[in-house]
Amino acid sequence: MRRTIIMNLLLVGCLQVVLAQNTIESIRKVYQAQKTVIAEMAEDYPYDGYPPAYYNLSVVMNLPATGLHHENIRMYFGEVEQDEEEYDPYPKHFLSFLTTKYNFAAREFYEEYLYDLNGKVMFIYAQTPDIEMGSMHELRLYFDGEKLLRLNVKECKDLTSFDDTAVKKAGFKDVYTGTAIPEAYQEPCRMYRQKAKQYLGMFKSIDNTVY
Repeated sequence: MRRTIIMNLLLVGCLQVVLAQNTIESIRKVYQAQKTVIAEMAEDYPYDGYPPAYYNLSVVMNLPATGLHHENIRMYFGEVEQDEEEYDPYPKHFLSFLTTKYNFAAREFYEEYLYDLNGKVMFIYAQTPDIEMGSMHELRLYFDGEKLLRLNVKECKDLTSFDDTAVKKAGFKDVYTGTAIPEAYQEPCRMYRQKAKQYLGMFKSIDNTVY
């Protein structure tokens, strides 16, 4: 019952940002609802929690110059609301949230993509290390359709280690917040928006194959 309520809240939140203009506040509400849904999923269901619902893609390959590359992509999805008179036990799905963690050589990257019911990305979070400079950057991008609502960039400096404990101890500080993208961040931001579309296409291909 609780999972149904949570999924309904997520669906309502997605509908709100489809039918009206996105705001940073509305996007954050959908993001928190999505995180709650994920937290309620339990791998040992039915003994605990609620059944997981996601696709997981694991990539392992050897790349030129950087060596062994690992990438783990997890796609969380919801069920499209149905007409009771035309009920389908295998309803269509929509991609709601995607996470990816990957490496190039010793550098570890992490990204999140939050989507609305129309497949438009609403929010992107990216964590990127710069080992040579001993720093870590966090980027947060909020969107209303194709319009950028806000870019927030934070930096963690003077890192001798890039594990979670070291990064947490050093802490992030604000570098930039605004509605325009400075030249230094234009290329990565363009890349993340392109990846959001590519991941959506990947999800549709997998979902069409499964069902």
